[in-house]
Amino acid sequence: MRKELAQEFRRAAMLAAQEAGDAMALTMPSLYPVWAPDTAYGGDGEVKIVGRPLGDRVQLYRCQSPHTSQTGWEPENVPALWVAIQGEESGSSGDPIPAVRGMEYTYGLYYLDPEDGQVYLCTRTGEAEGGTVVLQYLPHELIGQYFQAV
Repeated sequence: MRKELAQEFRRAAMLAAQEAGDAMALTMPSLYPVWAPDTAYGGDGEVKIVGRPLGDRVQLYRCQSPHTSQTGWEPENVPALWVAIQGEESGSSGDPIPAVRGMEYTYGLYYLDPEDGQVYLCTRTGEAEGGTVVLQYLPHELIGQYFQAV
C-alpha cells in the first residue's frame, strides 16, 4: 500500500512539475521524465499523458513542437523539436551559463563547458552582442568560430 501511495505522489508531482516552468526543471530534474523514443511529446505547454506522466519538458529540455519521438531525435540532436532549458545565471565571466548541446547561445555572454570545465565567451565576427544562435556543439568544439577561451 505504501509503495502504491508513493508512486501516486510521484506521478502527481511529475504532472505538477510540467506546469511549474523551466526554473523547476533545473532545480528538480528528477521530477521530469528522461527522453524516450516512441513517445508522444507536446509543445507550447501542452501536457499529454501516454501511459505515464509526460509533457512538454524532459530532463534539461523543453519541447518546441508536438511530435512522437524516435531514435536519432534525441533533444540534443533536433533543435527544431527541443530547446535546452537555461538557468538564471547572468552569463558574466563570474557567473557563466552551463552549456549543453542544442541550447540557444547569446553573443557577448560567457558559458561553462561541462566537458572541460572551462569558461568561454560567445563571440563571432560580424555578430552584435545580444544576438543568438542555437548550436548542437559545446563551446570547446567551436573555438575560433563561435567561442573564445577566457
